[in-house]
Amino acid sequence: MAIENRSADERDTLLERPSVTLKRPRATRWFILIPLLVLILGLGSYFGVQWWLYALHHVYTDDARVKGTLITISSEVAGRLVVLAVEEGQHIKKGDLLAQIQQDEYQAQVALHRAALEAAQSQLASAEADLALTGTLAEGQIQRSEAVLGTSRSQLAEAEKVAKLEEQRTVANLREKAASVEEARARLTGAKAALDKAIADRDRAKQLASDGIVAAERLDQAVASYDSAVAQQQSAQEMLNRALALVQMAQAEGRRVQLSLDQVQTQQNKVRESHVLKELAIAERQRTKMKEDIVNNLRAKVKEVEAQLALARLRLAETTITSPIDGVVSQTIADAGERVQPGQPIVVVNDPRDVWISANIEETHIRKVRDGQPVTITVDAYPRQTFYGKVVQLGAATRSEFALIPAGSASAHFIKVTQRLPVRIAVENPDSLLKPGMMVEVGIRVQ
Repeated sequence: MAIENRSADERDTLLERPSVTLKRPRATRWFILIPLLVLILGLGSYFGVQWWLYALHHVYTDDARVKGTLITISSEVAGRLVVLAVEEGQHIKKGDLLAQIQQDEYQAQVALHRAALEAAQSQLASAEADLALTGTLAEGQIQRSEAVLGTSRSQLAEAEKVAKLEEQRTVANLREKAASVEEARARLTGAKAALDKAIADRDRAKQLASDGIVAAERLDQAVASYDSAVAQQQSAQEMLNRALALVQMAQAEGRRVQLSLDQVQTQQNKVRESHVLKELAIAERQRTKMKEDIVNNLRAKVKEVEAQLALARLRLAETTITSPIDGVVSQTIADAGERVQPGQPIVVVNDPRDVWISANIEETHIRKVRDGQPVTITVDAYPRQTFYGKVVQLGAATRSEFALIPAGSASAHFIKVTQRLPVRIAVENPDSLLKPGMMVEVGIRVQ
């Protein structure tokens, strides 16, 4: 049936071939396949054992990439970008010019604040000179008023002392002279009484002598007694007159006491006047306090303007954008001629030497990883070169915890998925071959 279904030429060919010729190719295929299968099994066993041994001592992952510190250089001030001094891939040094923003506005601000500072400093210097002069005058007035007040008080005390002594002496003198007057009056009264008796005795003696009752000698005695009484009366009258004169003199000296009291009053007025002058000087000192407040306000204003000038100079300096590191320009974002705003990125720079590996290790293997373990790294870009590093940090949370929708959300469905934790690996980067973003495969030796 199979031969009949073929064409005539094929039937002829098949009929002409001997049966032995049909069996030879099958034997040849087995001769080739058996050694090939043995070789494949042997190689598979060898590499399988090698992989098993490798997996026994290593934690492997291909979910790893090269990381680096990419620094985005932004503008701190607003303005037109007049110069972009670098290109992508250009090597730069720390402090090299990256970009320049137009400075005219910021230079004008610096000049304006500098002029304001000079004006404030001039006002402060004038106010300080006025304060110093006013303070000197006020202190001088206070010292002079205190000296005058002290002198006036001393003179008042001396005048009061003199007036008191004068008053005491005058009072004592008046009392003494008044006593003398009283004594003189008493003597005059006694002399008048003696004169009256002498007059009566004389008249009686005259009458008796004319009648011849008494002798003439009795009359002479009576007349002598009368003369003596008259003399005593006159003497007492003169003594009284002298005592009254002394009283008048003492009273006149009493007017000197009044003069002393008037002098005391004058000195009291001087003391009050000196006290008023001192109060005026103290009030002038209060004006000095007010001027001190003005000076303090001007000093604060000077500091404020200095701060504004410093800020304006800082803004002017920020128009010149320089590199913070030695490295390479990774990307230019803005172009010359654009108007940039504060915080707007202009260029991105990085240090090619500052790279590391961020490997995401499955949570089922993370227990084997420790700080300081050696790591071998292979990169697709350099298949014949092996890089070496070591573990320096284990992640504190899985990558999924930082996702916009973390695993284990409020969804009612649950699927258990093996999570990965980031592991930071310090890597030796000769010739800066590793670039941020490259995918790598890492093997961490755990035993």
